[in-house]
Amino acid sequence: MGLFTRRKTGRADQLLHRADRAAQEERHTEAEQLARQAAEAYAGAAGPGAFPTANALALVGAALRAQGRAEEAERELRAALGAPGLQTDGEVLLRAELAKLLRAGGRYQQAVEEIERALAVDASLTPSLLARKANATVLADLGRHREAAEQYAALGTAARREGWEFALVVESNRLAQLTYLGEHEAVEHGAARLKAESVGASEPGATLTRTSANNNLAVSLSLRGRHADAEDLLRRALAAGVTGGSFELVLRVNLSRALLGQGRTEEARTELDAARAAAEAAPALPDADRSALHLAAARQHLAEGDPAAAEQAARAGLALCPPSDRPTHRALELRTALGTAEARQGRGEQTLTAAIADWEAHFGAAHHGATAARAALETAAR
Repeated sequence: MGLFTRRKTGRADQLLHRADRAAQEERHTEAEQLARQAAEAYAGAAGPGAFPTANALALVGAALRAQGRAEEAERELRAALGAPGLQTDGEVLLRAELAKLLRAGGRYQQAVEEIERALAVDASLTPSLLARKANATVLADLGRHREAAEQYAALGTAARREGWEFALVVESNRLAQLTYLGEHEAVEHGAARLKAESVGASEPGATLTRTSANNNLAVSLSLRGRHADAEDLLRRALAAGVTGGSFELVLRVNLSRALLGQGRTEEARTELDAARAAAEAAPALPDADRSALHLAAARQHLAEGDPAAAEQAARAGLALCPPSDRPTHRALELRTALGTAEARQGRGEQTLTAAIADWEAHFGAAHHGATAARAALETAAR
């Protein structure tokens, strides 16, 4: 490589580093602009199909997705996939990013197809791990929580072997799946380990890791009825300065659950309103986050004695759940809320009974979801 090429690549490297930092700090418009400049510099130095060019264009796609510009992001990513001389590592990165975009828009089958294409390519470790992470995420979306947890565990092992902070992200994802599966002791151990591993990690990743660990543990505690402990963890997580966007929405939705569990309905309403404000500030919420907001609303309406509004919210949430032969934890929680709302309106217990059957079939009779649904049915029968 000549001196001129090295200089151009060095400038591109700096631009890409700044773009990545801007993306981490949710300055997505700036991230897009910097990543475009980096892609142009890389293309001039190494070619439009070179891995660094594709890497920068994948970041452009991610920044567009975060701004709610999904159609533009898809066009850009598909155009990048058609670049002459596209290297295999670049193809895998671009397909993984395209899969994220499709998944966020509820186009799960197309996301699966892109992931399958990515996994079929013989790529190096980094893009391969990102494709496998995208695969685990979609498995979780489709109710295959056990398989997703196992894939996240394998990804974490590979990332730790290389000393990469990527391990912290996938461990957090694994804990979420274990929470859904009802493996609460493993969640407690995993959250403690995750917080310990975050020491020495770069920012903002270290803070996000600790916040995520507290969130996962809080959900686990709340599902077991330990709502005051969950509240404490979630307030600590919010005090860490996570504001705006999807993560704040998740934290406030989970805090509303903990408050409802303590009978503090008005405070829960305040957190639900704050979650809605966070949603409005995030232009590109995935369906999973929007369904979480509807579930929180359904629970709130039930607590306030408005089963008709609860039914409406639960149905809206269910409409966002992906079609699958294995119901997700979220879908079953929504069906439980829907069945409870119908029963309180004197419209029978069929929905609630069917939800209990699926909880027991897919998660086990002793699972927290099955237990809660049976309790709701007993209350409705009185």
